[in-house]
Amino acid sequence: MKAKLVSVMALLALGACATSEPAAPANFDPSACYERSFEIYFESQEDQLNAPAREAIDTVQRQLRGCRIDSVRVLGLAGAAGGPQENFDLSARRALYIAQYMEREPGWSRDNFQTLAAGEAGAVTADGAIQPMRRVARINVQASAPAAAAN
Repeated sequence: MKAKLVSVMALLALGACATSEPAAPANFDPSACYERSFEIYFESQEDQLNAPAREAIDTVQRQLRGCRIDSVRVLGLAGAAGGPQENFDLSARRALYIAQYMEREPGWSRDNFQTLAAGEAGAVTADGAIQPMRRVARINVQASAPAAAAN
């Protein structure tokens, strides 16, 4: 499991190259360039993006096409179903796989991404109750209008 995570991180480090600015669509509206926050849900103990997850990411990327992507923060979470290290690794893979998927879009440079993993932290309350819906990653995208469009 650790070897898989190290391999994924190594691939991300190797793929961290700058991309060219994408061309704005003909109907580009600079007012669409603002912060977007959304969540991606996973099946229990899974790290792969399913069709609804890919569609949610694609929708946000379509809405921001032509915008300058200033930063992307991806926080992977996990429930308390496995052990602490297993859950941390799972949440890290979730964040990394989302970042990999998002980076395929022109203008979404790896240099602008921050991937974080929380593991099972916060999955159980102080009184022992399990928090529902921890099979998630939270994504925050900071976008702004390109200088040419802002004028």
